[in-house]
Amino acid sequence: MQNAFDKYFWDGKEGFSGEFRLRRIIEYASFSDLIKYPFDEVKKYINRLNPDRLWTGEERKRFIRLLLPYIEKSESWEEAVFAMVDRAGQDSV
Repeated sequence: MQNAFDKYFWDGKEGFSGEFRLRRIIEYASFSDLIKYPFDEVKKYINRLNPDRLWTGEERKRFIRLLLPYIEKSESWEEAVFAMVDRAGQDSV
């Protein structure tokens, strides 16, 4: 069975670092695929990436920047996103 993320590695899967794989997913994956990417991989490598240097749209970069403070203390995508949204709600009050 083919891995759901194989389509984002059209140039093969061998020899890529975890950091590179995460960068590729952030840059090219659909949003629904992005949030299915293993959170432990995100947590491990996200701090090595500079959102401003990603080859993706400004909306995706902004999402990553806003999410960064919550990734380390979260155990899942859901937990990180809910923490980010909760904080944004507190800031707007």
